[in-house]
Amino acid sequence: MTSPRRAFSSAVPSDCWYALSSSEDVGRDLLSVRTVAGPVVLYRTEGGAVVALEDRCAHRPYPLSAGSLVGDHVRCGLCGFVYDAGGQCVSVPTQPRVPFGACVTAYPVDERDSVVWVWLGEPGRARLHRVPDLPWLAGAGWDTVGATTEVAAGLLLLHENFADVTQVPFVAPEIAPAVLDGAPPPLDVVVTETTVELRRRFPPAPMPAWQAAMTGSGGRELATIQEGYFVSPALWVDHWDVADDDGVVARLRFTHLITPVDEGRSRLHWRVSRDFALGDADADEQMRTMFADYYARVRTAMELTQRVIDTDGPGPEVNVGADVAGLRVREIVLAMLADEGVVPATRA
Repeated sequence: MTSPRRAFSSAVPSDCWYALSSSEDVGRDLLSVRTVAGPVVLYRTEGGAVVALEDRCAHRPYPLSAGSLVGDHVRCGLCGFVYDAGGQCVSVPTQPRVPFGACVTAYPVDERDSVVWVWLGEPGRARLHRVPDLPWLAGAGWDTVGATTEVAAGLLLLHENFADVTQVPFVAPEIAPAVLDGAPPPLDVVVTETTVELRRRFPPAPMPAWQAAMTGSGGRELATIQEGYFVSPALWVDHWDVADDDGVVARLRFTHLITPVDEGRSRLHWRVSRDFALGDADADEQMRTMFADYYARVRTAMELTQRVIDTDGPGPEVNVGADVAGLRVREIVLAMLADEGVVPATRA
């Protein structure tokens, strides 16, 4: 038996695998994660599997994450109710019989590529949706830096931002590649029922100074191929490859794992992966510092945007060619919500 599931926000699709944590952050300590479906507690069994349970005791409104692990079971720190990895209460300290219906929600979990994915919607639908593959996060031939930050802005605002790289020179000009200085070439956009892909090839130009130094490419002018992927409401991925006539010289992967906390707040797990300067601790630190600053600026910009919407409401917009991918993402998310029986407010 499962407990009643919490209702989702009207602006967030539930039919989606969301990234709740990095693998390294889940262990034999109880980890509480706030989500749009309510608080979730994560832990590993003695065999290493990740468990995700509703972080609220069925007896009283006390977080299970404030309790303790007993083998593979969780004991409530207030009343002593004990729950197994499936969310079923298996022991009550004050009586021999467990009350009928004493359980908490157990969420489907899939761990891969150093990410813990949790399905917060109806559990029977989880098997109909594939967990994304992100091999550069944990595979050989790549080094990755990243962090997690809370953003007081909705999921869709973040996706629309990541879908438009022409904003980068205005948010963080010092890291923007030279190819973004002028008018970008046209986008090739491919849209399916649930995904958006974009691609464009920039003419040869110098790499950013930091990347040229790490690759030893000097001031050579190289072509840049940008590809962007809206994989699901939980994930936007950017590929940035620089190439000469002999092939790809260096590759970057920007992974944006977006987990809704509520309608106007998200948790962003950002990762930047590279296939050059491997094993270079100084390069790691430089990129970590540089991109932490960039994503802090993105957070500030998106929070300002969210405040305008919250204060003044949706308003009219003037769109340009660079918005095409973001607008397609918006259409997909709204269609997903409609399929779930939700008709959210939209911008005029």
